[in-house]
Amino acid sequence: MFEDNKNILVVDADKKSHEVISRVLKEKGYRVDCVESGTEAVKMARKLFFNVALIDMSLTDVDSLELIDQIHIANLDIMPIMTTTNSSVEESVKAMAKGAVSYIQKPLNMDQLLIVIERAFEQQRLSFENKRLLQELWQANRKLEALDERKSAFVATVSHEFKNPLFAVKEFLSFFLEGHLGEITDKQKDVLNRCHRTMERLLRLVMDILDLSKIESGKMELKRTEIQIYDFVNDVLKIQEHLIREKKQKMTINMSKDIGSFWADEDKINQLMANIASNAIKYSPDKAEITVNVIGNDKEIRFEIKDTGEGLTSEECELVFDKFERVTVNKQEGTGLGLPIAKDIVELHKGKIWVESEKGKGSTFIFVLPRDLRD
Repeated sequence: MFEDNKNILVVDADKKSHEVISRVLKEKGYRVDCVESGTEAVKMARKLFFNVALIDMSLTDVDSLELIDQIHIANLDIMPIMTTTNSSVEESVKAMAKGAVSYIQKPLNMDQLLIVIERAFEQQRLSFENKRLLQELWQANRKLEALDERKSAFVATVSHEFKNPLFAVKEFLSFFLEGHLGEITDKQKDVLNRCHRTMERLLRLVMDILDLSKIESGKMELKRTEIQIYDFVNDVLKIQEHLIREKKQKMTINMSKDIGSFWADEDKINQLMANIASNAIKYSPDKAEITVNVIGNDKEIRFEIKDTGEGLTSEECELVFDKFERVTVNKQEGTGLGLPIAKDIVELHKGKIWVESEKGKGSTFIFVLPRDLRD
């Protein structure tokens, strides 16, 4: 639209002004229509597209500020330029606040008028370009959203289809290892153990991807129940005891017995806490100490799990919750999805999670959850 038009509407009660302005503007290639009142100007703006409206502020039939509103209702993209006498400069400033792009004092200097009009055209051109780019961006975003939805659905479907056969293979391997299908040699047992561990890793990856797909698609629902914090924390961490024994580590839990309860999805918080605790054990050296602090007040519960591993740089602290980012020492095995899922679980519970760390001095993962999530 913009490239095909160079239309100017002159709104001025003085016919001599019409003649002078029309002659100068037409010589510069503009198409000019002139009217003598605000009422006529609105009618013209409804019928034809104008790039610029040159409006005299001394019109008597309408208030100039109201005319700007009416002109914009008729043609949203029009660029009003006000012409004014010295005594109405204050009104001109008000007009610009109302939507006029500029003003020029009378008697008109034609060179100055042409400069102001060219600026108005450039401003309009930029406005149209911005609208075009925003429209293209909106359309591109819609396409990306559609593709992302299809991707998520595909990933969820494939992961679900993988889960059952992988679980079956893992169980068959367990039957072999436990001797239910006959005696096996040490060499066979070693190979089967490796296969079993591989199946466990694949299953963890598939389950993590399924969880991630549910969260991203908004299908992850919370089943809120009242959780007794003291018993819950001890039960979750007790499951980690075999890992602690294997590495000859020590876990210290600092928590008051009367810390009370909070409302949350027990399975999800179990998954969250177990994930962070197992990471602390995995990335801390043998014979290290893991510290768990649980602190509560009337409104929220704060969980801190501190390891004595290699620690993270400030840059790594920012990346550690990103999906598929691996910032751990020696890229130890894992899906790379545990912490992003932990972050999503915390945010689903309207909480917050972060890590405090220093290279060479271990890391403390902290998450804070509201005590009552029933609303």
